Amino acid sequence: MPYAPGEIRKFLLQQEVFTDLLHGGKVTTREVPDPLARPHVTVAAVGHVGDDPMLRRLMIQVTPWVPGCDISKIDEDPDVTAWNLAATAGELLGRAKNIIIDDLHAWSATWVDGPIQLYDTNRGADKILYYAPVRFQIHLRRRAQII
Repeated sequence: MPYAPGEIRKFLLQQEVFTDLLHGGKVTTREVPDPLARPHVTVAAVGHVGDDPMLRRLMIQVTPWVPGCDISKIDEDPDVTAWNLAATAGELLGRAKNIIIDDLHAWSATWVDGPIQLYDTNRGADKILYYAPVRFQIHLRRRAQII
């Protein structure tokens, strides 16, 4: 089965309406860099939905992380930047149907919840990170073989 977070990352990076909101930041399937100077979006598998042991219905979370304006130098409230990234990911992925991965696999997405506004102060009161997770159910399937 294909690595679903990587496929979602690839899909988002192909959407100019999404990448324009990154202000030079990145989309990864890894941890948030420290220090964070630009918006950063993480894509992660956070669960499995249903009783199918084949892991074909995954819960995927897309989380935009944004540093404060004093660090990023972006002339936009960091809450707004995080919200816009999450809401745009929600719109794009919520409409993503039958996205072909390869000759054998495709995926479709359904919006589940989010975005919600949250704040991370673990790096210090002067390094608050603004974030807004949004979650999707991803259905991975095998494509029918045409003979």
